[in-house]
Amino acid sequence: MLYLMWFGRIVGDFIGNQRVLPIYLLGGFVGVLSYMISVYIMPFGYIAPYAYGASAAVMAFVVAAAKLSPNYLINIILIGDVKLKYIALVFIFLDLIGIANNANTGGHFGHIGGALFGWVYIVQLREGNDWAIP
Repeated sequence: MLYLMWFGRIVGDFIGNQRVLPIYLLGGFVGVLSYMISVYIMPFGYIAPYAYGASAAVMAFVVAAAKLSPNYLINIILIGDVKLKYIALVFIFLDLIGIANNANTGGHFGHIGGALFGWVYIVQLREGNDWAIP
């Protein structure tokens, strides 16, 4: 939830707080869809047919923030200043490794789905298509 607060604040500062809730809800929805597709189509053995948490929605914020301002610096304790694009790439890389290791594979597919939504949302917003306004 700290990631949601930190990256949600960055996204809200750049594109407005009225878009935070739609990104959260839609990112979670796309994450659940990608999770369900991975559970019922991919042959990973037994995976629980339900999803926990809001990590896919948080990944949507991480990638949306990185797409909005890739060179934004975040100070990480014991490491120092790190650009936001590298933080997002590390998170996505860890999810890809998790898929390859067959560890919580459905959850990692959910994270990738949420991340993909965050990227697509910002690309569409820059083209003039605001999905947050009905």
